[in-house]
Amino acid sequence: MNFRKKIFILSFVAVFLFAYRASAATIFLLPEGRSFGIGQEFSVDIKVNTEDSSINAAQAIVQFPQNILELLSADKAGSALNFWVEEPKISNEEGTLNFTGGTAKGISGGSLQILKMKFKAKGVGFAELAIRDAAVTASDGKGTNVLSTIKGTTITVGTTTVLPTKSPTPSPLSPIEEPKKVIREPVRAKNSPKAPELRVPSYPDQSRWYNRAGEAAVFWNVPSDIIDAATILNKSPLTQLKKPESELFTGKNFGILKEGVWYVHVRFRNNIGWGDSAHYKISLDTTTPAPFKIKIDNAASDNPSPEIRYATIDSFSGIAEYQIFIDGKGPLKTASTTMVLQPQPPGKHTIVVRALDMAGNSVEDNLAFEILPLATPTIDFITQNISLGESVFVSGASIPNAFVDIKIVNSIGREIFKKAAASDANGKWELIVKEPLDQGKYMVSATSRDERGAQSFPTEGYSVRIKPKVIISLGFVDLGWFEIFLIAVLLAASIGGVGAWQFARRRQIRGAYGVILARDIEKLCTMLEDQIKEVEPLKESHDPRLSAQASFMFTKIEDTIARMKKYLKQEAERLK
Repeated sequence: MNFRKKIFILSFVAVFLFAYRASAATIFLLPEGRSFGIGQEFSVDIKVNTEDSSINAAQAIVQFPQNILELLSADKAGSALNFWVEEPKISNEEGTLNFTGGTAKGISGGSLQILKMKFKAKGVGFAELAIRDAAVTASDGKGTNVLSTIKGTTITVGTTTVLPTKSPTPSPLSPIEEPKKVIREPVRAKNSPKAPELRVPSYPDQSRWYNRAGEAAVFWNVPSDIIDAATILNKSPLTQLKKPESELFTGKNFGILKEGVWYVHVRFRNNIGWGDSAHYKISLDTTTPAPFKIKIDNAASDNPSPEIRYATIDSFSGIAEYQIFIDGKGPLKTASTTMVLQPQPPGKHTIVVRALDMAGNSVEDNLAFEILPLATPTIDFITQNISLGESVFVSGASIPNAFVDIKIVNSIGREIFKKAAASDANGKWELIVKEPLDQGKYMVSATSRDERGAQSFPTEGYSVRIKPKVIISLGFVDLGWFEIFLIAVLLAASIGGVGAWQFARRRQIRGAYGVILARDIEKLCTMLEDQIKEVEPLKESHDPRLSAQASFMFTKIEDTIARMKKYLKQEAERLK
């Protein structure tokens, strides 16, 4: 199978999995030894360090010199990958190993085991093991290749020193320094030695778990009076040593350790005798927690806060925490194996639960669920054209005894107002937006919400236009300052005549006309009030739109009449 085809398959697999943004990963080779004799067998591990990524697939071609090494097997036992798009394929003729594997669960770790290769040395020389055509895909639903670094290793076979044609890529976790042999005449001591101070560069903190496999090189300083050092690596926290090493060194490389808790013990001897032992703890866990399944009380309901359950175990370091991601947002961190979700909006959602052990390895599961919406409310009436400074009135129907969230956005979609109205036992609701709105066009929508936090989908947007300020509204026409000025001029002309020669006469009759004007205005207002009483039954109409509209218009007309009476009476008094 060619490289492009394998990448396509990996991407196809990843589409069915969901997680969050990934960053980087490293594929590296980790040998159990570096120098071997002809005919000797040894193993080299293929591992992945996922860094901050969660991955679900990996592929590569490992290349080796077929004249020096023979690849006997590629063991999948203990692999973090549990299905194989392409089974490991060995070709000693070409000196290659091809593989493409995946996992149904997103995983992460510092030294995830992929394959263990078993080689046999058959020729003298310097063998470089290289990796090419590699890919590591994130469990992000897109099959993103997050591989950033490739690190091979080198093997020396035979006693003849053969220099490589180019510098090999070092193992990613090789110690920076090697223990040095101590050759000198020791000085005489007056007291027995103190316990050595131990230093382990690959694992510097005894109190924590590590998820990376590397060579456990332990270092110590050798005082001038020391003649012997005894050391051992075992599973016992306290061990007293009396058998010295054959030579005195500044440390010892114990090689690559298997998973578990290990203790390094070191003790010095001088001419007085043996001193106290030093003990150093190394805790390794490179295996992900066991796979698990997320369970939910109802995968499709109108309950906005479903309860989820999840639990797994970890054989070595134990579970440290669970991280919860909802629709790619998070994480919510918890040690609990259950969680009641915060109210979720209606629609389809995806939840990811990631279990992390104390060493930082992880495994995750994902689950799709749906929150069913409440019935969408209706907006039966809304004041769609109002003047600056006036209130927006909106009313409608919803589910009974609930809340209706009213939202107003401006012409560029920015929310400028949000407030809740309560529906009564019949589902009716209304809201007056008293907050002043600037001149322009707005959209108003409503969403139902019950006491659990369950929501409906929002209504369609209803348009509201804020116009320049209106001084007087007669229901069928709005009057601003300019219109009022024109009317005043016309009234003045009709009442007093036109021309300077009528001015004296107008002054004489102004008082009498003012009395008549006041009487006529009073009659007009009384007549309008009587007409309002005649159409008031419309407010009790069974048509919700008509009833709401009539209620609002009557209120507005009553307010307009009151203002007209006050305004025109003042004008009449002025004319007396």
